[in-house]
Amino acid sequence: MRNIFKRSRFGITAVIIIFLLAGCDNDPDDNPDPDIPNVIKVEVFTFSQKDIVFRGGEIGFFASVTGTQNKTVSWSIEETNKNNDTNIHFDENNNTLLFVSEDETLETLTIRARSNADPDKSGTLKVTIPVPTVEKIEISLPQPWVVPWQGKVDVGTNGEIEFTAKVIGKDFIREAVTWSIDNKNKKEGTTINIDNNGVAQLRVAQDETLTSFKLQAVSKWDTGKIGEVTVNVKEPTVTGIVILDHEGAEVSNDPKKPMTIKASDSESFRAVVTGTGKVNQDVTWEIERLTYLISSEEIRQDKDGKWTDGWASIQLEIDLNDDAEVFTWIKTGELTELASVYEKKPVERIPGSKKVKIWVTNYDDEGNIVNEQITLEPTTGTTEIDETGKFTVDGLETFGKFKLTVVSTVDTTMKKEVVVQIDSSSQIGVEPPPEF
Repeated sequence: MRNIFKRSRFGITAVIIIFLLAGCDNDPDDNPDPDIPNVIKVEVFTFSQKDIVFRGGEIGFFASVTGTQNKTVSWSIEETNKNNDTNIHFDENNNTLLFVSEDETLETLTIRARSNADPDKSGTLKVTIPVPTVEKIEISLPQPWVVPWQGKVDVGTNGEIEFTAKVIGKDFIREAVTWSIDNKNKKEGTTINIDNNGVAQLRVAQDETLTSFKLQAVSKWDTGKIGEVTVNVKEPTVTGIVILDHEGAEVSNDPKKPMTIKASDSESFRAVVTGTGKVNQDVTWEIERLTYLISSEEIRQDKDGKWTDGWASIQLEIDLNDDAEVFTWIKTGELTELASVYEKKPVERIPGSKKVKIWVTNYDDEGNIVNEQITLEPTTGTTEIDETGKFTVDGLETFGKFKLTVVSTVDTTMKKEVVVQIDSSSQIGVEPPPEF
């Protein structure tokens, strides 16, 4: 009887091993034998495949559940000493999100997903909350009212101005600062208010008696890092004007490098009045023609050194400055077909008008050179600049330079000038003509 038991025991053992191996090949969710329970397993993953989240930020999770048809889980945060605002919630697509409060003091959090099929089965994932590192805080103005800035600004009584703060550092997602006025003796009406975009608006009371005070922005992540502005309680003064193009780039006022605009085109300029604070931005625009076009379609000349039946135009850009040298070149003789002799002749201005007399090279019917002086008068279009700073070039303006001047209405001594040149403008005759 004992020998039979031993043989039977080995046989039974072999059968059990075969059964277990066969069971491992089956999908645990499709187990055909309900008397043999599946092993439920829960794993937690992040959508970003990273386990780091900053204070004030969110991170998404999902759970992988095997061993049961019920894939649902219940989420929780293990740490009971977390900030009350740190929580797990769901978005409109039912994705699981962890929000970490800006005031969270913990540096790690453990997220648990518990199987709803078997609450004893769960999975966890630990996320790291880096401690923010702040290097410094830079305070600036949303608009270029102060040039140079240098951390000082003038604000008159009953005046207001806005500031923004940029926190330089890492491991945070928001410019978290606390604004304050560092003077207990200020009037009640001198206040600092923060809008939804984090812009701080300073208002100085009508009855403020302080001559100056400090405006501070203290880092929420590191209270030892403070940005500071000195506010002088006095009316701002205008210091200058900057002219910007439609892309916001400053326009050079170097007359030797004028801005070029094509005929029939336009450019929208914007003038920014700079000062020691928020100064009045009202300005007026003025336009002055520096050069004008002299042209004629009635001069018959040889353009390539030989007689032709064609008609050509003479175009000269004449400077309104009477001292400016303007001249033309006329042909005084022909040496060969490849070279000619030219002579420089000045343009004669007619007093009391913009008409000029110029020398031109013509040919008679036999092809002989006949130099003569003719009178021409300028052609001008309706090129203009309106009160908004929009400069529009008339289609007739194929040559010409204009000086645009913007003047502060508050302080008319403050002005800025730029020179604009119409595309393809050039002064004919300054350089010797090419040899044919």
